[in-house]
Amino acid sequence: MNQEDLRAGAGERTITPPVGVTLAGWYERAAGDNLSRYVRDELRSKALVLQQGRSAWALISNDLVGVDGLATDRIRRGIAEQTDLSPDAIMVCATHCHSGPVVCPVAAAMSWDEIGRSVVGADGKVPDSYGKVETGSAEAAWAGKVDLAWREWFISQAIEAGISAWRALRPAELAFAEAKVDGVASSRRVRLSDGTWADPRRDPSQATQVVSRTEIDPFVRMLLLREQDSGAPLAAVVNYGSHPWIFSIPAISAELPGATAEKVAAAWRAADAAPPVVLFATGPEGDATLIWNVDIDQVWRMRPGESPAEGLKRREQGYDRELDRLSGLLAEGVIGAISQVQGWNRAPGLSARRRPVALPLKKGYVRPEEILVAEWQKEAPPSRHLTEVQLLQAGQMALLGLPGETFVALGRAIRDQAPFRELLIATLANDSGALSYIGDRAAYELGGYELMHTPIAAGGGEILVEEAVLLLKASVPFSQ
Repeated sequence: MNQEDLRAGAGERTITPPVGVTLAGWYERAAGDNLSRYVRDELRSKALVLQQGRSAWALISNDLVGVDGLATDRIRRGIAEQTDLSPDAIMVCATHCHSGPVVCPVAAAMSWDEIGRSVVGADGKVPDSYGKVETGSAEAAWAGKVDLAWREWFISQAIEAGISAWRALRPAELAFAEAKVDGVASSRRVRLSDGTWADPRRDPSQATQVVSRTEIDPFVRMLLLREQDSGAPLAAVVNYGSHPWIFSIPAISAELPGATAEKVAAAWRAADAAPPVVLFATGPEGDATLIWNVDIDQVWRMRPGESPAEGLKRREQGYDRELDRLSGLLAEGVIGAISQVQGWNRAPGLSARRRPVALPLKKGYVRPEEILVAEWQKEAPPSRHLTEVQLLQAGQMALLGLPGETFVALGRAIRDQAPFRELLIATLANDSGALSYIGDRAAYELGGYELMHTPIAAGGGEILVEEAVLLLKASVPFSQ
């Protein structure tokens, strides 16, 4: 092996919380509250480390709704203390799992009651206020709902995942692949001619003409690692943009990312070898969801004469079937793309960079004291939230980390200007909780729940694009 050849290592740890914890992602779940009642499948913290010569970087992906800046800072420092990795070269992201525990309080530009009155109901009913950008009362949603003992354990497990990946470094080679996948992600913001928002759960008789529908990014993109000598699959980063939920089950589940990762790991493994570690990095998903491709009758709608308990049990079974079907479609796209890969690179050249970004806050918004931020974020200019964009580069491939729930149009704007064709974009990277949705100006003009909820002001999305492009253009792809 050449000393300048690539080495890669992967590791994972279980981060499933105890049953009974409050689940994140819904104002109220199908069972009538937000408490977990059983474990459907385990949650994981997964790590990938790449090293070449004196350069190295790491990605830590977690089956969680988000990871706040303070937890990210602790995970970075914990891994750096026991490896040769720099904290600045470690990216911490989340799959945006809605069937996992509350990780931290979440900043909202309106109170919890106002949020409850503004969201679409389980039956698809749309309140009159939905779609109007209104001045609300700043609040820390989920405050007091975090299992603090579990949170400490999660941080320690994420650190252990990173350290185990570092210790597993071995000669490797990488490749990039992508595939178009239909029938999985769909638009979350479908506007009707009566001024309301469409929802597949609504009574079909209420349907009116669709006047606008935001686009999705139908591509799944992958960073693939395999061992140099044997060619055995080592790890993969699957990058796809959509909210991952199918139904608001009262159970702990890794949802679409977890099920997809399991299928890919099982299909892409060498005989007599351990399955590869498959990390999931959620792409721009603030206005993308699975809902229009879910079997609504089997999963969301109650049936006449059904008791609440009977209906919930039947719909949970529908969740199982739909999760298997939709993750199967996504995994099929991934495996198909892997089968077409021809060129593998043993010496791509590695680099890692971070860039601070100050995003504008809505007029009059003051961050509640319960919202967790890292020490460096407390130096934010007035009326700004200080966050970051981060780039992990491997040759002509780049993984860009963006904070919060970025809208699809912003990801597209970045791709249009990026010097990298082989580009993965991971949202909910390094910073969540202090900010949520980040939309483009056109989205703010239409309004809607996402733009009512977020503390980020109009124009923040365009600033994020500008800063991300500057970071990308400062990191010219290595020649091959």
